[in-house]
Amino acid sequence: MISYNRQDRNLFIVLFTLFIITEIVDDIFDHLLGSSVVHSIIQLMLFLTLFIIVAKAFLGYYKRRINKLMPEELMKIMQMIDDENKKGILINQSKLRKKLKITKPTIKKRIDFLIEMNYVSFEEKGNNKYLKLTTLGNSLFK
Repeated sequence: MISYNRQDRNLFIVLFTLFIITEIVDDIFDHLLGSSVVHSIIQLMLFLTLFIIVAKAFLGYYKRRINKLMPEELMKIMQMIDDENKKGILINQSKLRKKLKITKPTIKKRIDFLIEMNYVSFEEKGNNKYLKLTTLGNSLFK
């Protein structure tokens, strides 16, 4: 059984209300303008606006869900990579391991998982490989 919390219900209520308002505004313009090019353009703009609002709402909703599902250890690794990259510091796997005080096999498994899930990638500079967040990884922190 799917359970929804108050925030989820509020999101669905707001989206449903926006849909109803859009339909009412469309009906008003339909009554005032009839079947005209202007009405069609307004109808398209209403649809696109509603689509963008719904897309942003669901993006935020699923981002919150992903953050809850992501294990804390993995979020901590990604947060540390993000913090270092924002400072302009390139961080490699061994520096990360030392900062987190975890073993080499453990950090390797966690980094490999994050790479497989497309949250983290390696950037090669010379003979060194540095960690950076992918677009998907960065999206969790915005």
